[in-house]
Amino acid sequence: MRILIIGNGAAGNQAAASIRKYSPECEILMFAREYYSEYSACALPDALAGWIPINKTYLKTLADYEQQKIKTCFGQEVENIDINNQCLEAGDKKYGYDCLIIATGSRPIIPPINGSLLKGNFVLKTPRDIELIMEHKPGRVVVVGAGNIGVETAGALRNRGCDVKIVEMQDWVMPLLYDLKSANRIRSLLEKENIGVFTGERVIEVQGEQRVERLRTDQQDLECDTVIWAAGVKPNVELARQAGLKIGSLGGIEVDKYMRCTHPGVFACGDCVQSLNVITGKPSLSLLWSSAKRQADLAAANCMGQSYEYEGNCSVVIEEIMGIPCIAIGLNLQGLNGYEVEVIEQESQDLYYRLLAVNDRIAGYQCIGSLDGASSIFTMIKKGTSLSEARRVLLNQGLISTMAWYIDSRRYF
Repeated sequence: MRILIIGNGAAGNQAAASIRKYSPECEILMFAREYYSEYSACALPDALAGWIPINKTYLKTLADYEQQKIKTCFGQEVENIDINNQCLEAGDKKYGYDCLIIATGSRPIIPPINGSLLKGNFVLKTPRDIELIMEHKPGRVVVVGAGNIGVETAGALRNRGCDVKIVEMQDWVMPLLYDLKSANRIRSLLEKENIGVFTGERVIEVQGEQRVERLRTDQQDLECDTVIWAAGVKPNVELARQAGLKIGSLGGIEVDKYMRCTHPGVFACGDCVQSLNVITGKPSLSLLWSSAKRQADLAAANCMGQSYEYEGNCSVVIEEIMGIPCIAIGLNLQGLNGYEVEVIEQESQDLYYRLLAVNDRIAGYQCIGSLDGASSIFTMIKKGTSLSEARRVLLNQGLISTMAWYIDSRRYF
């Protein structure tokens, strides 16, 4: 059996590793336009901050692929997929397959505004991006976008001694993950480190003669020599669309509960995929490492003849912001718009947690200051555990007993 994998990121490599568990002899070919081996996107901010060397972001060497019996076709961009004849074209060659796994990932969005091509505009997506940023010698930096990538990038460059400001179009930081009250705690952490935070502002243009000199928003001008774009990512679906596979309403490749595309023998996983949210059952994109790995496991198993169902997307983002652990699981109020949501919260000087419930089940969780109980809550969200059962589990495990008491008392805000 021959399986072709397009993509060398978390999803593609997890798929290959999972296939190997089912078949030591199955032929696996992996295609990627880049020449480098798998790296950890989660480790990039640490390397940018100078906490680890760039080479520590790589998870594999080329020898590791050989040891796993994965034939690498790196530096070969796939130009066409012929799903009817079960083959693809790359580097002037055709490669037939029994199964195809598309794991083409995503790419950062840089809006087509004036000045966005000037020297000094960057994204943070690969280890090479870090090298380019550091070669530029940034001094005064504006990070556009206050999602988890933007916030981590801002903290990393502040650690390097840069003057850093964040501009976010929405009304608070990390708006897809946290509600306003949680986000304001994070904002305070950033501002204590002298990172300027400007929310509710839209970037109009980047100005400069030969290189970046300032960034204009609809409210002010910010002097800078470097702009880091962290304003979101877009699924890479061009190959799939060209092949005739269905693209979903949100821009990702449409798959069923078995990670199958709309053609036999073709599967997809990772950032390029649109699937269903485990809480709402609605179409969603989950551009996260945890979702990519889970989807890849199932795509690999099912292309090997199994029938495992994907339970749906449930986001979990864990990071340390200025030394304080922060976690967001499931959906926030914005993601639950249209539902009747019960909010259970508690705060102290060092800790804030916020639990969102819909129809007597946990739908979202946000905590600033602790990671206790996070894995249990993640599991309960995915399983649809009731609040009363959640209280029992938390108490039995000795985790965040105060939260368990609050759940029992049903104090809603």
